Amino acid sequence: MPSPIALQSGPCTGLVDGIRQQVAAKTAAAAAAAAPVPSMPEAHTTRGTVRYVKQAKDGEDLRVYAYELPEGVDRASNLEYELHDVTVTDVRSAPQPFSLQENGFKLEKLEVPKDVDWDNEEEVKQRVYPAVDELLKRVTGATRTLIFDHTLRNGHIQFDPVMKPSKRGKPVPIVHVDYTTKSGFERLDALVPKDEAERLKKTPFAAIQVWRPLKGPVNDSPLGMIDASTTDKDDLMQYALHFPGRTGYNYAVKHNPKHKFYYAKGMNVDEAYVFVCYDSRAGRARFTPHTGFLDHSTTPHAPPRESVELRSYCFWEDLEPQEAAMQL
Repeated sequence: MPSPIALQSGPCTGLVDGIRQQVAAKTAAAAAAAAPVPSMPEAHTTRGTVRYVKQAKDGEDLRVYAYELPEGVDRASNLEYELHDVTVTDVRSAPQPFSLQENGFKLEKLEVPKDVDWDNEEEVKQRVYPAVDELLKRVTGATRTLIFDHTLRNGHIQFDPVMKPSKRGKPVPIVHVDYTTKSGFERLDALVPKDEAERLKKTPFAAIQVWRPLKGPVNDSPLGMIDASTTDKDDLMQYALHFPGRTGYNYAVKHNPKHKFYYAKGMNVDEAYVFVCYDSRAGRARFTPHTGFLDHSTTPHAPPRESVELRSYCFWEDLEPQEAAMQL
């Protein structure tokens, strides 16, 4: 008769071990099924009031005069507004990553000298523009940038009629995009010689802005971004923005319940939004609506928001030339 040791090492051993493994696997699976499923961290949100533009009347050309009214014009704007309360999610707590291609904006780090005199335009160009150039190239992969303008803002969000700009303008209280399919081209024509502009317009290019606080953290009138993937082309309505000697074109935005708003709670001076205002390429985020908004969680004595926005064109001269998408 075989010894017990011989039985243990015989053919039945593999069968028993297999059964044991199956039982162990079932037990582990049952335990896993019974265990609580870890939940995703809850996104932080606030409620805010934003101002949209109402649908334009058929055939009406929308317009805004940013400075003195011309003779015969009695209203600074013919835009009609409506207020909406919306949920705004802290971008840091959102479960998904954000990209310029899909969402039209990103929150990035941006270090600039702490002693910059922001009221000295030439100093800003010399000491800040190079850091913004580096940021844009890193985030976008552009081979060349043209940073051509910046605007300082200081104040609380107000939903009054259009006001005259001051040296430091107020936070813009309207959901908008700074360029259109028309002005995305025309602004470039105004910045570089004609031959160079024609060459650059045959490469993929985009108008991209960088926005950062001058003082932080921002607790009043923060900048809210709409995820560009939640907008429809019919949401955008072109309006003329008249300056002395120049007319630009922006998109006003009408309300769409699909819109998803994001902000950076307590945004600080080492952070910056990078966002797309115009992209010549189709099949990606081309126009990113944004606005200052009234944050319902802001305390009554919060200091006014101080910020700077820097405007640029980015070019991808290493990519194949292509015709720009002229339609929305």
